[in-house]
Amino acid sequence: MRPLYIDAEACSLGDDNYSLVIKDKAHNTVIEQFKPRDIPYDSILIQRAQGYISFAAINWLVKHAVSLTILDWRGNVLGQFLPEEPISNELKIAQYKAYVDRELHLKIARTLVETKTQRQKELLESLSQNYPSISIPKVEAIRFASSTDFLRNHEARYATAYFTEFGKACLELGYDFQRRNQTKSNKHAADLPNALLNYSYACLQTYAKRALNSIGLDNSIPFLHDMTPSKSLVFDMMELWRSNCDYSVLQTLEQLRRTKNKTYYLTDGFEVVLDSETIKLLFEKLRFNLSLEEIILNCRILANYLLGKRDNLIFNLRTIHVNAIFESEDMKDKVLTKSYRELGMNKSTLWYQKRRLEQTGSLRVYNNTKRYFV
Repeated sequence: MRPLYIDAEACSLGDDNYSLVIKDKAHNTVIEQFKPRDIPYDSILIQRAQGYISFAAINWLVKHAVSLTILDWRGNVLGQFLPEEPISNELKIAQYKAYVDRELHLKIARTLVETKTQRQKELLESLSQNYPSISIPKVEAIRFASSTDFLRNHEARYATAYFTEFGKACLELGYDFQRRNQTKSNKHAADLPNALLNYSYACLQTYAKRALNSIGLDNSIPFLHDMTPSKSLVFDMMELWRSNCDYSVLQTLEQLRRTKNKTYYLTDGFEVVLDSETIKLLFEKLRFNLSLEEIILNCRILANYLLGKRDNLIFNLRTIHVNAIFESEDMKDKVLTKSYRELGMNKSTLWYQKRRLEQTGSLRVYNNTKRYFV
């Protein structure tokens, strides 16, 4: 996942000698410029969109398979421009048949809920090593669930318990968390963690929709959520990676607590408005915790199951790697800025740590190497 986040009073996307040019119109400056086949991002997210995009820029984005998403000031997705969808009539027909097949419909919905709750449980188990106040809610068996209403209620109950424990980690980091309301909209965030969650889920939504679009599934036909225009199946698939977003939010909070700069503001209605640098930091964490390739792979797994090419629906998801608290931003700064002589370690050891940090955003610290960073 490699998103480019742009927050400008007014911006434009155009072309200049076959290059994509993104300009800040208010200050008449170039924000970014990319030559053909030389863009390091797979998506562009624009907030407070004012300005324009040319047809040449649209063509450039299509040719380079880069999606364009427009966010409002709360981080909600207003619209999305995606690469062309493949023709897949056979897949869509199989999806419609599965939707009306009660047994198959329930099986898919049950798999989505079981996978999500298991990942939430696993994340809490890992986080409890860093935050001892966290306890692990029990996951109830739903093997014999008889309706999607039951499954949705089960998912909501576990989510309530999950976010109660998630809030304990936020509190230990010094941030108030007013939980997530499972029955009403969470768009109007009154605290920093919820505002960050909204942005992370909006980013996940853009990638889930892009993945489904690339496979050719019909986004309006869900198996777990209620049917809504163009987004229902997107919400279904998003459930599999919400825990990845939650962990990205905690990582962001861990880093923000060390800064003295203002990271957000409150409106007259007591809604949180995130600073653009805070959003960029969140997206940097998401870059290591979300993978567009993995989302596409699992959308393809669902598609093959619908087409009868797979006997069982089992999603293939990577385990979320929770860094130890000891692995702080200060430690990462030392790896990036200090020489091996200053740290007193072997030259090859420092090279390995730098390489891993650049590739994964994480270090691998063993007991015998901790002494170099204290």
